[in-house]
Amino acid sequence: MSAKTTPRTVKQKKPKASPAAVRAASAISMAAKNLVNMVGVLSVSGAVLLGLLATEHF
Repeated sequence: MSAKTTPRTVKQKKPKASPAAVRAASAISMAAKNLVNMVGVLSVSGAVLLGLLATEHF
């Protein structure tokens, strides 16, 4: 009995992104996260300050 072998298909390698592109994408992602965090902190601190002013006023 002879063993049947199936022909192997050649997998194409995906081109890797350049290190500069990866670094730029990472920097943009980090800057966006920082911006979202800053907006969150600003809105919370603003709400606290407005609450304190309202309690002093009334």
